[in-house]
Parts: sequence; C-alpha cells; structure tokens
Amino acid sequence: MFLEPTEVDPASPSLFDPATARWWSRGDLREAVERLGSRIHAARGGLTFLLCRNGAPTVAAYLAAVESGCAVLLLDARMPPAALGLLLERYQPELVAGPGDLEPIAGHRLDGPHEAVSLWWREGEPGPLTHPDLAVLLGTSGSTGSPKLVRLSRRNLEANADSIVACLGIDRQERATASLPLSYSYGLSVLNSHLRAGASVVLTEETVISPRFWSLVRDQACTSMPGVPYTYDLLTRIGFERISVPSLRTLTQAGGRLAPERVAHFHAEMERRGGSFFVMYGQTEATARITCLPPGRLAEKRGSVGNAIPGGRLHVETGAGDAGWPLRGGEVIYEGPNVMMGYAESRVDLSRGDELGGVLRTGDLGYLDAEGFLYLTGRSKRIGKVMGVRVNLDDVEALVRRCGPAAVVAGDDGLEVFCEFGDAAAFAELAGQLAHDLRATPESFHFHRVARLPFTSSGKVDYPRLLP
Repeated sequence: MFLEPTEVDPASPSLFDPATARWWSRGDLREAVERLGSRIHAARGGLTFLLCRNGAPTVAAYLAAVESGCAVLLLDARMPPAALGLLLERYQPELVAGPGDLEPIAGHRLDGPHEAVSLWWREGEPGPLTHPDLAVLLGTSGSTGSPKLVRLSRRNLEANADSIVACLGIDRQERATASLPLSYSYGLSVLNSHLRAGASVVLTEETVISPRFWSLVRDQACTSMPGVPYTYDLLTRIGFERISVPSLRTLTQAGGRLAPERVAHFHAEMERRGGSFFVMYGQTEATARITCLPPGRLAEKRGSVGNAIPGGRLHVETGAGDAGWPLRGGEVIYEGPNVMMGYAESRVDLSRGDELGGVLRTGDLGYLDAEGFLYLTGRSKRIGKVMGVRVNLDDVEALVRRCGPAAVVAGDDGLEVFCEFGDAAAFAELAGQLAHDLRATPESFHFHRVARLPFTSSGKVDYPRLLP
C-alpha cells in the first residue's frame, strides 16, 4: 500500500531509525515487512494492537499488519498499563505487537522478538472477525485510554495520503521529520504520505526544545517539519528565527487553532528562508486532514484554514450552530473518500461496515467565504455559560492566549482559566478585559497559574485533566 510506487530504487533511503542511528532503505523496509508479515499473517481477519514508538520496527509492524489483512489499533507504547488493560479487556485482540522489550501481556504468549518487534498471541479462541475493509483503528482526539475508536479503511488511508502528497507537493526528494506520535492521526499521515510518494522520513522522539532534535534535523538534511499549536508555542519560546537549518523549506501546522499573529510570524519567517508555511485542519475521523491553506493565499485569507484537500468537499449547515459569542455560520460538514467508516466502542463493532458514506459532521463551527475558504469559529461542544449567557470557550481562550499559553474550561459558576503565565495583578486585568468583551462581571472568570498545561500524546490540551 505505502511501499508503492515499486519503481522507487530499493537502495534509496526510506526511514531513519533513532534507536540504531542508521537508515533503512526502501528495500530494507520491504523485506522487514515481508518477514514480519509471515508471522503476523496468522492474525488475518482478527485484531492486532500495535504499541508504537517512533522507530523503523514500529513502521514495519504497522505495514505488515495492514498488508496481512489485520485490523490494527495503533497505541502509544508509553500509555499507562491500566489504560492498556481496559482496552485489552474490551477489544480482546488476537495479537499484541510492540517494542522488543515489551512487558509481558497477561493471557498472551510471547513469539519473538522478530525485527525488534515482540509478538504476544492471545491464548484461547479468536474473537469475531473484523470487517474486511477495516485496516486501522485510532483513538479519538489522541486519547489512548478511551474505548471509543475511529475505524479507518485501506481506501481512507490511501485517499488521504494521496491528497496530502498533492496539496503539499511531496516528491521523492522530500525528507520529513516525524516527531509526532505514529499513534496520532497527524503523525501517521506524515508517514503515510511520504512513503506513498517515495520520499523519506526521519523518525525521532526528541522534541523541538531539545538540541539533539535540531542536530538530527540538520545532520539528516530534513526538508519539512509538522507541528501542532503547542509545537509553535515552543518554537516561539526558543526563538526559531535564530535556529539555522538550511535544508528546511516547509512547515505544516494542524491539530488545533493557531493564533493568527503566530501564523503570520511563521509565514513571514519561512518566506525569509525561501520556504513555505502550510496551515491545515483535520480530524482523526477524516484520516487526519480536511483542508489546506496555500501559503500564497495566507496573507489575504488571514484566519482561514484553507480549502478542502483534493478529492474532498465542504459545506456549512446553517442553523445547526450554537448562539455563542461571536458565532457565525454553522456546523462544518465534510465529504470525501478519507471519511472514516464509523466509530467503535467494543469488539463487535469492528465487524460493521461503512456507516457514514463519506459524509462527516465535524462538530466544528465555521463559515465559508465566496471562494470556499473555511474559517472556524469554535467547537459545538466547547460552550460555557457566563451569567446565563452561552459563550464559545475557544473564542475566550483565543483572547487569553494573546498573553501566553492558556486553556479555558467551563466551571459551575463561570469559566476556569489556566495560564502558564501571570500573577494576581495580571489576572485581575485580564478578567476585566474579558468581562468588558463578554458583558459579564470579572468574578465570572477564575484564573489559575500552572507550571505547564497538560497535553495529550498528540499535543492537544488535555481539558479533562484540568477539571477537578
């Protein structure tokens, strides 16, 4: 699937593996997939859990599982054992695959490791067959412990990869950094699209605040780097404009709203370097990405997340939105071949076919301009009340984030605002500004100073952890 086109030179570099600090060629990867596939094939028609690290063995196991006809749930290898245990109990996989040093799995017997991948087979009768179109399962919103999963077909994966290759212009000379978790739809999309194009990927678990990350990017001549909003917060904090990476010519951003002034800053910085900054929007339910804003239109379409990716279509259902402030438009509806088959919450759900027919109600609110560029105004479920009036929490959060990293959640008697900055005087001033904008009282906003906001493995604010 992603090792095409076959005419790519087998000796060309494909994956840089951080554990061994060496390159896997296209041929190395194909051979590893075939060898692992001969072991994993026994799980055909069943379910495989793959505990992922950002390394070449994980990629080989992922491709081998899909090519062997298994449905594979991608999970972060660092997820808490208790959360993994709940998922094992609910979904009863035939096989659990992961790093060679994977801890024993209760009720499973060890086979391997093979290609630095341990295989743990469940003892007992196999579970119900999965649907033949089902290829990959991912957690919703990057939450590795939630039993609610997104069901993706092989067609979904291929369609989204092809769309990303087209809108980003990925060719065989491109080399992406892959620091986002492979169990996160955006991170998986980076891998899939580059493999699909015959390009190469530098895998790493280092973050952008690590000097080792930048040494790797420079040494391996990476040409592109993806990031979520928090990535760009960190890049601002460390002074990206002072970091020299001559090979880097493309930055992409998805995974949540990035403040317009930050978009403008990174767009200008990449223009100065002779490169490009792409703003994108997506959801796991659409196999990662839905829109792309061409850098050449960014200045005139300030605040937009772009047009639908090739093969997709957008419309807005007016009247479906909330009356929060300052809401315009309605619910964003996306249609395309990358729309998931549906959700799953138990093993029996994995036998179900496509339930959405390529139409996704995103739950996001927004509007389209005359050229079809999408502007998001909030999340339909991100609504709170201030003095009895419904407000869009994303709008309030955007106002506070002008001063620094912050997150806003609804409380019992107002809004709870968590900040990585500020003191009592600063919070009092901010409360006054919010009260003025929202026609409320300063007492409606409760500020909390935190050393660091909690984030999910996909780099999004983990709002449930902010609540008592």
